[in-house]
Amino acid sequence: MGKIHARDFQFLLVMAAVVGLLAVLSMTGKERFIPRTEAHLAVAPIQDTAQADAVCLACHDGKPPASAEAGKGPPMPENHPLRKKNCRQCHRLERKKS
Repeated sequence: MGKIHARDFQFLLVMAAVVGLLAVLSMTGKERFIPRTEAHLAVAPIQDTAQADAVCLACHDGKPPASAEAGKGPPMPENHPLRKKNCRQCHRLERKKS
């Protein structure tokens, strides 16, 4: 093997900087997964069917969404971990993680 050329050193330096930046971002970034609460873990094995819808609606005061709110998903209580996301989406994420 020969000497390390300037371009090789520059490449290694850039790679170290990129890996370092990704490491810092992964440690300081916002957690994107829902917390493993008892309610969400209980419905993780349920398939994405009408039964899953019934469980979600039971979790969210049993109110089906109005036609204007249908695109937004079911109404969620104030303390729900995914206040701005679809309930079925959070249960689907839990099922994939386990």
